[in-house]
Amino acid sequence: MLLDHGHPNALSYPICKVSEEASLVVKRIDAQMATQISLMQMALSSIPNMSVKESFTKKAAKTLTKYLKDMIGGES
Repeated sequence: MLLDHGHPNALSYPICKVSEEASLVVKRIDAQMATQISLMQMALSSIPNMSVKESFTKKAAKTLTKYLKDMIGGES
């Protein structure tokens, strides 16, 4: 796992460092997954459907657009 996530010298790490670094990698992966899930939920919420008020889907779409712009440094 460490080799796949930016630790080319992981095979020479002491056991305690392997454990610490693996924990950090897992936390980073979990944070990335949480972000992806959140964005997916926002995207799905922005799709118009009969059971949700149009104003809600427009607000969700606007929020999603803002988040995506912020993620890419404010560029369109």
